[in-house]
Amino acid sequence: MVPSIPGLAWAETRAAAVDLAQHGWPVLPGTYQLAKHGAWLGRSGAAGLEPVAALWQLATTTNQEVAMEWWTRRPYSVLLACGAGVDGVEVPAIHGQRALGQLSPARRGPVAVTPFGSWLFFVRSDEEPLRPELAANAHAQLHASGAWLPIPPTARGGLPYRWQVPPSTVGWALPASAEVQRVLVASLSRRASGARPSLA
Repeated sequence: MVPSIPGLAWAETRAAAVDLAQHGWPVLPGTYQLAKHGAWLGRSGAAGLEPVAALWQLATTTNQEVAMEWWTRRPYSVLLACGAGVDGVEVPAIHGQRALGQLSPARRGPVAVTPFGSWLFFVRSDEEPLRPELAANAHAQLHASGAWLPIPPTARGGLPYRWQVPPSTVGWALPASAEVQRVLVASLSRRASGARPSLA
């Protein structure tokens, strides 16, 4: 039985999943809500946003036709499987906003804003560890192999994830994790010293 949700929202979610898959981002279906505080659907016993498949690492696709089929069945949330080409560095919004202004166009990749006060900088999967300065001073997290992330326009409790820098505006290019982390660390020191950013 096909659930009843606004057609525009479903179409937007499906289009996002297909677009991501087409550009090589491994996507997988996530649980979804039909109302702001409604039950999580798509997986029996789901308590929140999570992958529909128990073995979700085996239930990803970069095939746009498969993505079209999956998201035509149900209005699943769109999740990204990290570690297979794309990782995410998550930092508090105030830090993310400051660092984004210091990233040159050559280092700038897609950036998403979560509904919970953090920003996600998407980078290439290259096994670069999270720099300790970021973990200690910015409460940063590296989402890599074994992790998944919600992708816009996925929502939790009616609050959507959204793009600050959509992938299309940077040509779907992903910067190196080390380069982005370097700028994030530099923005920490500039915050402490009060120096103005000048990275080019």
